Amino acid sequence: MWRGSGAVRADKVEWNSFFDAGNGNTANLILKYHEQDNNSYSQLTKAQFQQYGRKYDPYPATPSVGSNGKYNSYYALAQNPFQTFTAVLNTQFKLADNLALSVIPYYYWGNGSGVGSSSYALNRGSNQGGVFDLGNLPTAAQYNADGTPNSGVYYRPSRTQTWRPGITTKLTWDLGDHSLQFGYWYERARQSQTQPFIPLKSNGKPVDTWPDSNSAIVDANGNTVQGRDRFTVTPAQKVWAQDTWYINPDWTLIAGLAYMNVEREGTNHGSLNERPEKRNQTYNKLLPNAGLKYQLDERDQLFYSLSRNMRVPQNYVLYDKGAGSIDAEPETSWNHELGWRYSGDDMNLAATLFYMDFKNRQVSSRDINGDFADINAGSVVNKGLELEWSGQLPHHFNYYTSYTYTKAEQQDDLTVYNAGKPIVLPTSGKQFANVPKNMLAANIGYDDGRFYGTFGGKYTSKLYGDLTNDEAISGRTVFNLGAGIYLPVDKKVVKDATLRLNVDNLFDKKYLDGVYTTKTNAASYSGFRDGDPAYIVGLDRTVTVSLEANF
Repeated sequence: MWRGSGAVRADKVEWNSFFDAGNGNTANLILKYHEQDNNSYSQLTKAQFQQYGRKYDPYPATPSVGSNGKYNSYYALAQNPFQTFTAVLNTQFKLADNLALSVIPYYYWGNGSGVGSSSYALNRGSNQGGVFDLGNLPTAAQYNADGTPNSGVYYRPSRTQTWRPGITTKLTWDLGDHSLQFGYWYERARQSQTQPFIPLKSNGKPVDTWPDSNSAIVDANGNTVQGRDRFTVTPAQKVWAQDTWYINPDWTLIAGLAYMNVEREGTNHGSLNERPEKRNQTYNKLLPNAGLKYQLDERDQLFYSLSRNMRVPQNYVLYDKGAGSIDAEPETSWNHELGWRYSGDDMNLAATLFYMDFKNRQVSSRDINGDFADINAGSVVNKGLELEWSGQLPHHFNYYTSYTYTKAEQQDDLTVYNAGKPIVLPTSGKQFANVPKNMLAANIGYDDGRFYGTFGGKYTSKLYGDLTNDEAISGRTVFNLGAGIYLPVDKKVVKDATLRLNVDNLFDKKYLDGVYTTKTNAASYSGFRDGDPAYIVGLDRTVTVSLEANF
């Protein structure tokens, strides 16, 4: 459901082709293109949601004018156009009876922008970085005196274009009781991040919103004026080896070791506020994994797994001037799982205990432009329990239910800085932001091969919007309904077709769905307050009808 003024238009094309050469040699090509042209979807603070309700949109429906007589905020400035293209070629080769090779090249391209509803001033005095010659622009005083609301203020989107070619190769070699796998992954991502200034029409709307616009303001030398102009190259690679040892029919042992290396090469071309410079950083870790499975009988299995993972910081750490930004450590975690599975003729059960020990835990957050603005929360331990129960009932009915308990405990107090003064926030022992302690889902379904239907609900307990646990949104239970018909087809041209009806949020629950912008502290400590977290607004009751076909 759309809130406030604005609209969204989206087009999507997908192609999926499969070729079987026989003898285990196959190729699967998947192409996807998506284009959307829409206004940015606003998020709300808890106070806004409680005071105004879910229909509220903080972006003004008509242009807002500041004390200088200029447009300063308008929903039409909150634009989020984007294009993506993905290509994946999954090839499988059987080299011998006990030797198989998988080669999967891929390519991703994304091009678009995002921004809030504010306008941005640009005039002769804006060149703090000394990169541009703005002598061709009037002064702020001259703009303010011209009596025109759209002069000297601009639409300044945060534009991002990304190219990500890569390839994954795996060789699987079966030797007696052992299945050996050797793999290599390589990707060389490039990303351009800019902030051009686009003129406004007399009605306050930008003259153009797409990234390939030729309307951007240039300086006296013909250079496009940028509020940000960065180009990042990220070569990344991972090599691994793994042995799966089938000790006997009951016992299976898995052991592997991977090495991951990620480089970030950042070029700041300079902007209104920054001088040109180049900075780079390298991240690498050894990532072992191990697992053990024991088959108690034909239905019951016990298992344990251990793995180490790494997540590198976002590329903005190359450009931020904050103390230690470029030296930000990658997030690492040791993940343990211990569990039991039961597989019956008409019922499946699973119970899993998990323990995850994070170092340099990254809080995934976003700023007003939709750009990542992560926080290093130090050490965090996630531990809990997952339960699953599913099965078949008489007369074509089925069921599924699951429960998850997660205690995500921060281990360290967090130090922040206010005007250069360190402030220690009491985060140790607090629940990690945006992680609910309890989640329960249940679903009942029907499928007789011609008609199907589902009805289910999901309960999510309260979750916090900040690391000090000073602000939380309440828990909620949301129900969904689905039904459909498998249409008869000739199987020659159309392999299958389905008419679907879905009703999300069946009882029209009003709720906040999760954290969009995480804050360190929503309450004041030693005179410092990070601000209000922003939340994703849960959708109204939404009815969709779709017709799907495979050829």
